[in-house]
Amino acid sequence: MILLFPQATRDFNILFEKLVNESLADDFLNKAFQSYRMDDIEKVLFVILENNVVNNHLSEFLKESNFIEDFEIIELKKETSGSICTSLMAISSLKNKNVIISALDQIIIDDQLNLDKNYFNEDNQVICPIFEANDQSLSYVLRDDLGNVIQLFEKKNISNEALLGVYFIKDFSLFFKNCHELLIKYKGFKNRTFYTSDVINCYLSKNMKCNFPKINTNYVKIRSLDDFKNLK
Repeated sequence: MILLFPQATRDFNILFEKLVNESLADDFLNKAFQSYRMDDIEKVLFVILENNVVNNHLSEFLKESNFIEDFEIIELKKETSGSICTSLMAISSLKNKNVIISALDQIIIDDQLNLDKNYFNEDNQVICPIFEANDQSLSYVLRDDLGNVIQLFEKKNISNEALLGVYFIKDFSLFFKNCHELLIKYKGFKNRTFYTSDVINCYLSKNMKCNFPKINTNYVKIRSLDDFKNLK
């Protein structure tokens, strides 16, 4: 299973440079990776915006890590139109792979997220953990009268069940195919910013099996240097 972090934004580079300057970057990375059970991860893949400070520090940390077996860093020269566009830049490394799409700046501080491969059975194509929340910046699930998830809404808290923002993709090639269909429908990235929830909605519209397990977690989004210092 590959753990993918699509982080190709100026905001991430600015945050990470501040962490490096304050000698907090290693602590940040350790806390970020402690959110996951790394025994199930064969490779960590970063897609970042070109930046020597970010690339060099990530490379050194990953090389010296005793819990990361393999890694790859892909650098982009320009900021993309959202995390979906960023993720697709790594397609050559992700074809037909089990992939977890997450964000380095979201930290689970209660317990490690269970990445057990048994999450997937023959039918499940996507696993989207959900938790109770009331934050307008998150994505939320809408259920039908039988309790089945029928649609995801980005940045609209139409329920109290929010997506954790960690997506288990059984076959990234199928994920890529659904992304491509969205791009054709909306005529590319220029007319709209796409979110992972948009792609999951494609799965739902095709009645493809998606699992939304409820978890109890204490989740923190690190948007600034102060956010991380307060976490400590």
